Amino acid sequence: MVKYQEDSLVRPQDKHGTHRHLIQHARIADQMGSISLLAQNGDIIDFRDGKGSIKDKIETGRVFIDGKGIGDVGRSILKERKILSEEGFVVVTMILDEESGIVIYGPEINSSGFVFHAEKGYLLEDAKCIVLEVLDGITMNGTFKLENIEKEIKLKLMKYFKFAIQRKPLVMPLLMKVRL
Repeated sequence: MVKYQEDSLVRPQDKHGTHRHLIQHARIADQMGSISLLAQNGDIIDFRDGKGSIKDKIETGRVFIDGKGIGDVGRSILKERKILSEEGFVVVTMILDEESGIVIYGPEINSSGFVFHAEKGYLLEDAKCIVLEVLDGITMNGTFKLENIEKEIKLKLMKYFKFAIQRKPLVMPLLMKVRL
């Protein structure tokens, strides 16, 4: 609400509050003989000849700033970020021999934002066992494709974390083959 009265002790000023409060402010201003106008965010107000009126409206709302981009953050990105902030993530890193499928390094499991540090130890140790079981099962079948292994690790760990802590962290297996 904007009010103005030339001969009043009250100077022109802006009032704020809930819509109910703004209506009450406007009524008080009218009772004092002031000119009052109840405007909403985005209303374009025209002041002429001691009177104000709402002439037009512009779009207002939240604008997200992401790095150098302004307003270009889509709903899907915001949804992913919300899930990450609430559920956390787990990264599984392993290096495998290209020919035999034998583990050369790992599994190393790092996590963030999904469990308290005190509980992290046994959960991640159990998760390592699950990863090794997946690897044993796949290499015994003779199908040694990284995509299949990553997919199976992701599926099994998601089920495990859902069962163990009732959470669904983002699981990202990062596997590499090397030739020895």
